[in-house]
This record gives sequence, structure tokens and C-alpha cells, in this order.
Amino acid sequence: MNTACGAVANPASRLPKFHDYIVERTLLDMAEVSAGGKELPLWRQQVQYAVGHTLNDYYSLTPEVRRETPIQFLLERRWPLRVQLFPSLMHYWEVKNTISDALVRLVSSCHEGEIPFMLYEQWYVPVPELQMDLSIIFQLVWHSRRRGSGLNVQKFMVCGNEEVARGFIHMANVFCRKTFGAPPESVEIHYLMEEERRLYDGNAYTLEASLDYLRLLAVLNSEGGSGCADCTSKGES
Repeated sequence: MNTACGAVANPASRLPKFHDYIVERTLLDMAEVSAGGKELPLWRQQVQYAVGHTLNDYYSLTPEVRRETPIQFLLERRWPLRVQLFPSLMHYWEVKNTISDALVRLVSSCHEGEIPFMLYEQWYVPVPELQMDLSIIFQLVWHSRRRGSGLNVQKFMVCGNEEVARGFIHMANVFCRKTFGAPPESVEIHYLMEEERRLYDGNAYTLEASLDYLRLLAVLNSEGGSGCADCTSKGES
């Protein structure tokens, strides 16, 4: 695990925690309710869990071993076995094939031979302006190829959600500014089922703008709690 100045893996602070996974899960549940459902479907939770673990398994390997390891093999070990979680058998195979193809394209097109700076790690950083510790789980973070001190942050979602993406960008901005003294160089969010990659300038928001946004999300952090840290870090997003 990498050591980030100003951020720790096991915080001693007694400040309230602002958990990204609680906010994300609450936003996703709200989206489902708005669409006429009850909460995030179990199949999406389980598929996100499989995606997270698969990427963690893959990038935990050395670059040399990675080149000889099909990511489809790792995904198969993590894929949910309960077909009944899905609306239909056809939907089960559609999701599985789409996710598998997306991961193959992903790992074959970027960061070959590189070692992640952060890999599925949960970090805490004190944010005095919010009187809270920001707790955020980074799925993949890379050193910039253009600037050694810059960071490229990646997030992977089974299905796209604009509010979750926006909230994550603001949280990453606050974390990096508080921890490293600068925003991330870029934030890259992948909507896997939509086969969509979105690239955001990490300097798009000031620290003040992101703090204001997190103040709004703090209400969801206090009212949420249906999320699961493990489901989010290597699963629910």
C-alpha cells in the first residue's frame, strides 16, 4: 500500500467520517426509486462486486504475469452464479458478455507494463472546512505519463450515473488537494454497460467549489448507510 502524505489508511481522528460508498449507494438507490424501483438491483451489486475484484486481481499481478493472464479467466472466478438475480437468462448473458468485452478492451488499451500508484485502497483525509474526515476508496490511480507528479484517477461503474460521477470528481478533487496540494491531472470514469469512457480535467473545479458540493452530499452521508464498504471498494459503485 502506498503512503499518501496527509492521508492514512487507519485514521486515529475522531471526526465524523464522510464515506464515499454511503453517498454513492444512496444516490444509486434514489435513482432506482425515481425510475419506479425500490433500490439498486441485486444483479448490479453482484456484477459491480465481480468487476472490482477482477480488476484488483488483475492489477495485483506483475506486468509480466498480466501479459500472460486473460482477464476473462479472472472475471469468471468472480462472476455471480445466481442467474435468478437477473431479470432473465438472456439479460444474464448480455451483461456478462458486455462486461467481459469492456474489461478486455480496457486492459489491452492502457497502462500496459505499469504498476498502479493506488489499487483498491481506502483513504481518509481530514477536511477542517467540513469538520469531517473524507473517506474515499480509489479503485485505480496511476502516475501521469506526461507529468510524474500528476495523478490519473480511474473509476469503473457497471451502469452510468451522472450524480455519482459528479460526486466522485468533487471528492477526488478535495482529497488530492488536501493530500498532495494539487488536483488530480485527470479523472476517468468508465460506464461499462454503456461502453462509455468519460475523461474529466482534474482541475475543472476549485477546492471551494468541491467543498460546497460535498456540503450538499453530507446530508446523504448522514442519512445513508445502506451501502457496504466491501461492495463499493471492490464492488458497489
